Amino acid sequence: LGISLSAQEMKTLCNKVQLGPAELLENDAVLKVTVPPTRSDILHPVDIAEDIGIAFGYNNIRKRIPTTSTVGGEFGLNQFGDLLREEIGRAGYIEVLTHGLCSIHDNFIALRRSLSPAVSLSNPANVEYQVVRTTLLPGLLKTLQHNKSASFTNGFKLFEISDVVLPDNKHVVTDTIVGARNSRRLCAVYAGPTSGFEIIHGLVDRIMTLSEIAPDPKYAGTDGSRSGEEKYRVSREGWMYKVTALETETDNEGKSYFPGRAAAILLSTPEAPEPRQIGTFGILHPEVLANFDIMYPSSCVELNLENLM
Repeated sequence: LGISLSAQEMKTLCNKVQLGPAELLENDAVLKVTVPPTRSDILHPVDIAEDIGIAFGYNNIRKRIPTTSTVGGEFGLNQFGDLLREEIGRAGYIEVLTHGLCSIHDNFIALRRSLSPAVSLSNPANVEYQVVRTTLLPGLLKTLQHNKSASFTNGFKLFEISDVVLPDNKHVVTDTIVGARNSRRLCAVYAGPTSGFEIIHGLVDRIMTLSEIAPDPKYAGTDGSRSGEEKYRVSREGWMYKVTALETETDNEGKSYFPGRAAAILLSTPEAPEPRQIGTFGILHPEVLANFDIMYPSSCVELNLENLM
């Protein structure tokens, strides 16, 4: 806040804004306050600091020139996502923005996936808002479900770049273990007269090209030399990707795909040369399509954008 207050002054200010009785513990090193049931907006110690500032009076804080000079800028991950949105839109995909909450059935059972840990609501308004989504796929499939009147003759393409929330007992924000973390994902779906596996595969290659990640020579069928068209490729040194078959019986995400028609996207970097899975794509299983009442064969891709930074 830019003010210096003694422990006793902070205690007095807390009592002033009905955060009392406030106590000083451990030789005035800890301030303990009593939050009334009417203050449901207080969730963190920073909220107490804000109330102390309000009680002190923002107009009483002396204005002064900042000691540092900084220039603001767009968060790198957001900028990367915005650039991808433009390019994927140029490829004929329509961007959608779906709800961050969904039912346990849509998030797991309808996708033929096993139940796994997820951030759940203790008192959801209805069955549609039971958990925070761990995948973007249900939202896109429900969008297809509610647009049956649209023409699928030339294929129906949707995509979304947004966050999912994953349980994580090690993720720390301001010295507090919050128990969950956000993960930026990209998900795209194609539905039409044919499965469109090659269309989704092409989108994966396009995303990797835009991210300046070169294909593994063995995957691309080249000798690794920068000859021919490859000499014009812009790529980061040591960053490579490849696509391998995905086990649809044992992999939890793979259960959503048609057997033998799914693939894993593997990425290797200079910091982590061992290939690691960052996403999957393939033809959706008929049971998944039936669960969302989709009448056309469909393919999808979902990958973690944070790994591409």
